[in-house]
Amino acid sequence: MTRSRIEQSVLIALFAALALIVNLAESAFPLPFPGMRLGLANVFSFTALLMIGPYAAVFVSILRVALAFLIAGNPFALACSAGGLLCSLPLVIALYRRFRRLFSVEAISVASAVAFNVGQMTVVVMITGEWSLFGYLPVLTAAAFVTGLAVGFVSRSLDARLSVILSR
Repeated sequence: MTRSRIEQSVLIALFAALALIVNLAESAFPLPFPGMRLGLANVFSFTALLMIGPYAAVFVSILRVALAFLIAGNPFALACSAGGLLCSLPLVIALYRRFRRLFSVEAISVASAVAFNVGQMTVVVMITGEWSLFGYLPVLTAAAFVTGLAVGFVSRSLDARLSVILSR
């Protein structure tokens, strides 16, 4: 179904707002490993990808990161998120455009989560100069596999439900 520009804009704004709320809420909960988050805000970027397309996902992701920075004012978090997005977004777009019939939404989400962690860790290493921090990547990769699967599953389910609701 082709969506009008107005409908696309409204969905992008809604997804960005929801992603921001989830991002801020998620940061309030401690997790067992430093720097690790569930990444549940990515559900809305992935749903935008499925419902509208790659550029909507990019826009939702960038809006979420920029608004979170404006609210929290944490330049380190901004740098880490920007590095993660620079690695994950091109991969997601390429996989979705060229291989979406070959890879499930969950598989693309896992690849995105792993790429995000690599980009984020690269920024941390560049800032700190501590190359040994790359040794933390296996822990982040294991977490990315689990959270990526969850984000992909929820995004696919949300896309299916919203598509039915919006087609009425």
